[in-house]
This record gives sequence, structure tokens and C-alpha cells, in this order.
Amino acid sequence: MNKPLSLTAEAQATRVRYGVLAWVCSLSMLTYIDRVAIKSVRPEMQGELGLSNEQFAYIFAAFGLAYALFEVPSGWLGDRIGPRKVLARIVFAWSLFTALTGLVWNFAWLNTGIRVTLPFSGIEAVLFDAFILLVLVRFLFGMGEAGAYPNIARAMKSWFPYRQRGLGQGLLWTFGRWGGAISPLLVVLISQVVGWRGAFVFFGVVGVVWVVFFYLWFRDTPREHPGVNAAELALIEQGNGSTGRLPPLSWRTLLASPTLWLLCLMYVCSNAGWSFFITWDVAYFQKKLHLSGLELGLASGAPLFFGGVACFLGGFLTDRQVRVWGRRWGRTLQGAAAYFVGGLLFLLAFLLTHLLSGNLADGSGWLVVLLTFLAVLALCLASFAKDFAMAVSWSTCIDIGHRYSGTVSGFMNMVGNLGTPVTSFMVPWLASRAGPGEEANWSIALIYSGCMFLISAACWLFINPRRVIVYAPADKERLRREGALE
Repeated sequence: MNKPLSLTAEAQATRVRYGVLAWVCSLSMLTYIDRVAIKSVRPEMQGELGLSNEQFAYIFAAFGLAYALFEVPSGWLGDRIGPRKVLARIVFAWSLFTALTGLVWNFAWLNTGIRVTLPFSGIEAVLFDAFILLVLVRFLFGMGEAGAYPNIARAMKSWFPYRQRGLGQGLLWTFGRWGGAISPLLVVLISQVVGWRGAFVFFGVVGVVWVVFFYLWFRDTPREHPGVNAAELALIEQGNGSTGRLPPLSWRTLLASPTLWLLCLMYVCSNAGWSFFITWDVAYFQKKLHLSGLELGLASGAPLFFGGVACFLGGFLTDRQVRVWGRRWGRTLQGAAAYFVGGLLFLLAFLLTHLLSGNLADGSGWLVVLLTFLAVLALCLASFAKDFAMAVSWSTCIDIGHRYSGTVSGFMNMVGNLGTPVTSFMVPWLASRAGPGEEANWSIALIYSGCMFLISAACWLFINPRRVIVYAPADKERLRREGALE
């Protein structure tokens, strides 16, 4: 059993680990700025490139699909060669394709694309055009960005003691959400100077600069960093188990774990509900709440801002709850409660939207304003509630993944992000269904997101963060005898 460090020893420790936290938080913010930027300039891109809403659904989905498919390979690679090299590769690749997003042209000089006439049928088919090029670029963008958070989780496992993981994950996701929240404003401001194409190029250049300085400063483990003294090293390694050679990952044990699959189901439903905020929320605010200009910009960024606050508070709370309830319920009760409340708030937004579009709001200006404000607030609080469990999700991956937390995080994120391309198609499909007017369609979309959150809440009740799921039974027992596992 490791003895707690004295206050004197903690005071003598260097603070390099907080520099690591600053680097990964800036990375998280940059990730969401680049990811969310496209929704802010969607009307301009559609107008210049001649794209429909249906085509943009494929563009959104291309990123989400590639991001999901390459999570596990990138997380596994980080476990094998360390997160430093993998994160540098990830940020460079996504920065390149961020810049290339702004360089997609409309093929006007080729009569709207490269076309061929199919033999025998005489049918003319599009072989290549702006739509296909943009889908390809966004797919490669998603491929490049895949693995960022699993490798950050792997780095946090090496750089932070167990009792600070929740808070570290909370701060990480706070900056990510705030990056998404300020992205619409940043894109608008930069676009006014250099156009929407120049904005993508600008963000790409910022990412490349980040890579250079990160790679020069960061190290995979505290033992490799020259700025870490003995006191900080002892503080970090306390409770992290053995620093010696650990057994290999057992894929059989991993894939047979009910906790892994429940965690994945929870996360796929979580992303299916939440991705509304990074894809079609602007269309909802415009068409149903009739927002525009500054009001629209604030409304589209507000849910992510609220979510950022919740990430920090949730990370702060989960570390304390674990000390009181243990990992089994200190993690899972917070996750279940957060998603349950988030689902109810989505359903409340549906009710408010229905009232706003109904006879109750007719001819009452103050009532329209009030219902509009409450609908936006309900969605902000739904985002807040969901993100209150974000640190819990990723801390659980570190808990059950141990040395292979990058692989476990990548697996959860891979399966979970399959919910994003599903929602990219589901929301516009629901919005286009025949019914009693446009209002009912958007209401169904809100119900869809709410139901996804409620399923996530149910999953949390059966997830067990106490069980390390990456080692064969014999290896796990040996590690427990050696004190490398609790």
C-alpha cells in the first residue's frame, strides 16, 4: 500500500504536470474549434459550392465515420509507441485537412464537375465534383483527428495520480467545449477579414505551429522530462501501480467484458443525442425559434459553453465522490443522474417548441420572447447535464484500461462516435417527414436526442469502473499480488 506524501513533499514537487495539462487543454480547444467551424460557414459554403442540405449531411457524416473507425488503431498505437509521437501526427494531419477544407473549389470551369457517360445506357454520371471532394477531405480530416482524446487519456494516466484524474479530464473537456462555443464567433470574425476559405487555412496554420512547440516540450512519461524533480515523480507515481514491465493486452478478456460494451452503448447514445449541437442546431434556431445575427451566434455557442462549465464541475465532483462511495458508485451514479436529467431537458425543449409554434404564442410578443428564451435555456441545460458526466466517462476508461487506457478509450470513442453520422442523417430526415407542419418534425428531432440520453442513463447503472478489463485472468491476479492493481 502506498503511503500518502507529506505536505512538505508535495510543496517541494515541481509543477511540470500542470504544464502537460495546459498543453492537452489547448489541444482539446483547438480540436473543437476546427471541428465545429464548418457548421458556422455552412450557408456560405453551400451557396458557393452549390451543395444541398442532404449533401451536407453526407459531409458531416464523413467526418464522424472516419473519426470513429480510426479511434482504436490510433489509441492502440499510442499505447505502443507513446502519445507524444501519435499526438504530433494527429494534430499535423487534421491541421492539413482543415486548411484543405478551405481550398475545395466548385469546378465551375469544368461545367460543375468531371462527368462521364456510362456505356450503352447514355446516362451521364458525376465522376468528381465539389461535393465528392469535400466528402473526401472531411473523411481524411476525421481520420487524421481520430485518436486525439484516447492518446490524451493515455498521457493523463502517466502524468497524473489517480486522485486527480477526474479533475484533469474535466478541465480537458471544459476547454474542448469552450473551443466549440467560441468557434462560431472566431470563424465569423476571421471570415470577415480573409473569407471562409481563409479562416480554414488560418486554423490549419495554428495547428502546425502547435505541433512544433508541443513536440519539443512534451515527454511521454514524467521520468523522461528533465523538469520533473524526485518529489513530483513520487507524487505522480503514487497509486499508479508498478512502473515495471506489464503483461500484454488480452483482446479476448477486453472484448468479453460487459462493462466495455455497456460503456460503448452509453457513449454511442450520448453522441447521437449531443451531436445535434454541432451539426443541425443552427438550422433549428433559425427555422423554429426564428433567431438570426448576434442572437443566433450566441444561441448556437451557448450549449457548448454551458457544457464546458459542466465538464469542469463534473470532473471536480467525481474525484470527491469516488473517495466517499468508491469507484463503483462514485462514477456511475453521477453518470446516470446527469444523462437522465439531460434527457428530460431535451423533452422540455420539445414542449416549449410546441407551445411556441402553437396558438398560445400567437399575438403575444412577450410570450414569444419568453418561450424562445426558455427553449434555448433548456437546450443549454441539457448540454450542461450531459457534460456533467464527461469526465466520468473518460476517467472510467482510465480506471478499467490501466496501462492500456488509450486502447480502451479509443474503443469507447470509436463505437460512440458512430452515433454522430447516424444523427447527421437522422435529424434532417426527421425534419423532412410529412406531418402537421414543420414544427412537429423538429419536435421529433428533440425527442430523438432526449431518448438517446435516457438510454445512456440506464447503461450507467450497469457499468462497473472497479474492474480492470485488459489483462488475462492469470496476469491480473499476479498484478494484484504485486500491488500493481487495487
